[in-house]
Amino acid sequence: MTDDTWTSRDLPVLRAVVELYEETGRGPRVTAVQQRTGFDGDTVQRALRALYTQPYFTKGNGSWGGGLIMVGTPTSEALRVAGQWPSPEAQLERLIVAIESAADDESRQDEERGRFRQLALSLRGAAYQIAVGALGGAGGNLMTG
Repeated sequence: MTDDTWTSRDLPVLRAVVELYEETGRGPRVTAVQQRTGFDGDTVQRALRALYTQPYFTKGNGSWGGGLIMVGTPTSEALRVAGQWPSPEAQLERLIVAIESAADDESRQDEERGRFRQLALSLRGAAYQIAVGALGGAGGNLMTG
């Protein structure tokens, strides 16, 4: 059985690259990722090779002896996975919570509260996939531009 490298290695490296990119505005040097994560060079190189298969980064600049020197800029998917950008599902959940809050607001008219309740139920039910698609899928692109 293979070890889970996502939580122990790949995700921390992904988060480090995204954080460094946020701080500098460019793809970081691999040595900066090593320093940020505390991982040795081989571990960071293995993680980056795995992360490039998604790909979570644009093409890096330069390699030496088979290892990367610079990491490319993070993709939109990398930003979502690292928690910098919300996923369509997270955005929809925030919207539903706000609608449910409006439904519970006793200062609103009963009819309006009922409509909010029904809307929240619809978004949690049959309309869920449609809403997620509109927020971030290929059909809507609200989240992805």
